[in-house]
Amino acid sequence: MGSPWSELLANIAVVAMFVSVWVHTHVWVDSAAPSVRALLFGTLMGAATVVIMMIPMEFRPGVFADLRATTIALAGFFGGPLAGIVTALFAGAYRIWLGGAGMFAGCVSIAIAFGIGAAGHLALRGRAPDRKDVFLLAAALAPGALLGFAVLPRPILDAVLPVTVLPSTLLTFVSTVLAGLVLVQERLRVEALHSRRIYKAIVEALPDCLNAKDADGRFIAANPATAKLMRAASAEALLGKSDFDFYPRETAERFRADETGVLETGVARTIEQRLVHENGDAAWLATLKAPLRDRFGNIFGLITHNRDITERKGLELALAQSRARLDAALSNMADGLVMVDASGKLLLCNEQYAALFPKTADVRVPGADHREILRAAVARGEYAVPPDQVEAWIEDIIAFEKTDSRREITLADGRWLDVKTRRTETGESLTIFSDITAAKRAEAELRVANDELNRLAHRDSLTDLMTRRAFDDALAREFARAQRTQTELSLLLIDVDFFKRFNDRYGHQAGDECLRSVSACIAAAVRRPGDSAARYGGEEFAAILPETDSKGAFVIAEKLRRMIRELEISHEDSDRGVVTASIGVATFTGGRSQIAIADLIRRADEALYGAKSAGRDRVHGWRPHVAEAVQKQAR
Repeated sequence: MGSPWSELLANIAVVAMFVSVWVHTHVWVDSAAPSVRALLFGTLMGAATVVIMMIPMEFRPGVFADLRATTIALAGFFGGPLAGIVTALFAGAYRIWLGGAGMFAGCVSIAIAFGIGAAGHLALRGRAPDRKDVFLLAAALAPGALLGFAVLPRPILDAVLPVTVLPSTLLTFVSTVLAGLVLVQERLRVEALHSRRIYKAIVEALPDCLNAKDADGRFIAANPATAKLMRAASAEALLGKSDFDFYPRETAERFRADETGVLETGVARTIEQRLVHENGDAAWLATLKAPLRDRFGNIFGLITHNRDITERKGLELALAQSRARLDAALSNMADGLVMVDASGKLLLCNEQYAALFPKTADVRVPGADHREILRAAVARGEYAVPPDQVEAWIEDIIAFEKTDSRREITLADGRWLDVKTRRTETGESLTIFSDITAAKRAEAELRVANDELNRLAHRDSLTDLMTRRAFDDALAREFARAQRTQTELSLLLIDVDFFKRFNDRYGHQAGDECLRSVSACIAAAVRRPGDSAARYGGEEFAAILPETDSKGAFVIAEKLRRMIRELEISHEDSDRGVVTASIGVATFTGGRSQIAIADLIRRADEALYGAKSAGRDRVHGWRPHVAEAVQKQAR
């Protein structure tokens, strides 16, 4: 035997070496069944235990100790009872083979170490251990590993215990903490790597542009949507380049000035930017620019999120023009003006003020008491106020006149007045009455027009089904709801068979009539409140069927196919003699499916391709072998 220190270092080195072997090799077996991983982990830790027992620490002649408890407990704690049993069997078999007076005590200590590790694993209740759990395990194992000494004969116990209890406890605690923290850190590293992969997939799937630049404005990361916006070949083609490589100089300089402002202030900004491409195409972007900081807080770049708001800007412009027209109408209207002193007496008024109140024009004169004017207005029918509420109504109006206020009132004849009151420094109130009846009517008409505009923006003018943009929004909304509630969602893609031939023979007017008839069938088939249908493009349609499994979707699709055929629209250039349609069906199966929206659309498209390839006028559901056939055909 060497010195205790060399044997101690050897014990610790063995623990570290075998833990390191697992850290660097476990990724090869992570995909295996849990029992297989447990067996392999237990075998590795069992081998480590045997090696440790081969190089014990000699505290004094004939008194030995080692760190077997560390590897046995770690096997049970991290690998579970099965891994702990395997390790304990290795250790027990070797200790029995060694024999000697301490054989039984050694086997007891092995069992205790296994029990502590397995109990700790069960106490976790399925969650992954953290650093605090490792310290608790070490705190339990350090004294627990000494319990095996209790079965030693009394003379041996008296000789062994004084020289081994403190160093053995301390070494077991330290080695368990160090090895356990390494295993916890490796788990955290693997989880972080998995999270990064998920984040990367999410960023790449984002329809909005997301990218990062260094302090000089060069791209260091970008998603495919950014490449599409900038009309680059790929996201990788952007790396190392700047806006000056893709936009006109004036546009690039404006973008760079915005970035410089964020870099200098260190404060994130949301701005609207007008984008002009080299070919003159223009668009509007809502852009969030936020500083990128290193772990020391130093800014080293920017992260940018772009959202295309071109359509919204167009609507805002139309709304601004409408408001401008309304303001112009208000500014040219004749307003009534009256000034009342602090006691409620009229000081002055103009002719338009009296003209606005023809029934009481004779009493609306300077010197009149405002309360008496209001009582006369109610009595003569200019205001519709219940008799028992007149005095309270008058006091409310007087209270308004004592503050800066603006309100709208209605007269008994249906006119609207905008009433603006301002207090002067000397205590008088100046009130302007504007007849806004026309403006109110214009506002109501504008609201109706805007509602109609919004409806038209989401409805196809030919078929009155949803537009493609509205379809994309509806599908995204229903897909998110299906993921959240773990319900099924089906998608139909419908294509009118040989429609180009139909147009060529019968003309576009007949083609439009044909599409209207087909869309009417679709609207009739997709009739539940949550269902929606859209004109997907040209002669292609789509239907979203929430909370519908593949069987239900197939029934609806087959019914729709028959309805279209039973229209009996003549089509001499089709082998059926009438207009028919092919339908592809794909279903998102809620929590059992991990597909994205793009996958659902692709599957429906592949199913549609399969229906057309099989002879048209039929319904096909998506199947993996169909997808493979479509891909082979595409190649």
